[in-house]
Amino acid sequence: MLKIYAIGTISTIIVLVLGIYILSEKLGPSLGHSGAGGFLITTIIAQPVSASIFYLLMIIAPFFTVVFATKYAMSVVISKLLQDHSKTIVIPFIDKIISTFKAKQPTVIRTSADFAIAKVKLLNEFRTSSESRILKKILGYALNKIKFDELNLGDDNADFSEIIKKTLIEKLYELAEPSAMLFYIYIGLQWFSLVLLYLLNI
Repeated sequence: MLKIYAIGTISTIIVLVLGIYILSEKLGPSLGHSGAGGFLITTIIAQPVSASIFYLLMIIAPFFTVVFATKYAMSVVISKLLQDHSKTIVIPFIDKIISTFKAKQPTVIRTSADFAIAKVKLLNEFRTSSESRILKKILGYALNKIKFDELNLGDDNADFSEIIKKTLIEKLYELAEPSAMLFYIYIGLQWFSLVLLYLLNI
């Protein structure tokens, strides 16, 4: 997580400085003695495409860095939890919550609306349980990622409790595969925006 933050912050600062330098060198006298606002407007007017892409990537940089770092950290934690405590803590806890839910939820789940209500109730069961806060947060996070289309509820004899348990465990393993690919693609786009600033006059 800290690595993602560091790379994102350093890359953004360097690209921002280089981008401003490139724009200043290319536009030169046309910038006059304008302040930050004037510089921004002048550069966008002079190079509407490349400058707009550059500024947009800089503006969203903090948000993207935080989101990617948080998701990556969550994946690492889930992976570690499954490796060390899958059979001893995670699955027994899921079984416990599903059993409690099943006792309170006698109705059949068949539609997305039914599932939305059931998901809220399941999330509440997780939150009000006595297990560790981290475990509850992870399972709630995974449950929120499950979509109705991922559940095979077409069979009249389908047991929602068993299906949601199986799907939840599968989702945990899916989320446990940390990947920073999208983050590095974004970093690549930052640097590519410098190329556009340098080569394009639009």
